[in-house]
Amino acid sequence: MGAKEIATGRASAVAVIGLGRTIEIAVNETGLTSSQFRALSLVNAGVTSGSVLAQFLAVRAPTVTTVMNGLVDDGLVARARAEDDRRRVDFELTKAGRAALDTANAAAATALDQLAGALDADEANAAMEGLVLWQAALTRSRES
Repeated sequence: MGAKEIATGRASAVAVIGLGRTIEIAVNETGLTSSQFRALSLVNAGVTSGSVLAQFLAVRAPTVTTVMNGLVDDGLVARARAEDDRRRVDFELTKAGRAALDTANAAAATALDQLAGALDADEANAAMEGLVLWQAALTRSRES
């Protein structure tokens, strides 16, 4: 790998960290932590078991338990026995959880739009398309 590729990789890593922090700040202003936001997003996408949540969040099961207990206590998520395995507890968003997630997603989108405002239209579209591709890569890597 040449110096240019290394420099580009470092710049990309710094950009991802900056984007993550920007979204984290926007989400925090809605009253959710980034962990809560990620958990709510995954439950909304159909990831409902604690063990699978831990895998997608790249954390250990006790961490998921702590986050999910807080979401249950806040009325944002409800526990439900899994239909296919009565020993397993699944999670589902409550009406309040869906509203909190919608608010946080809107705040995140606004933060990204504000950043994209520093780019011309073609650059902004390319940047957003790049984020979609990175999300696809993350999803595929978790599924393998």
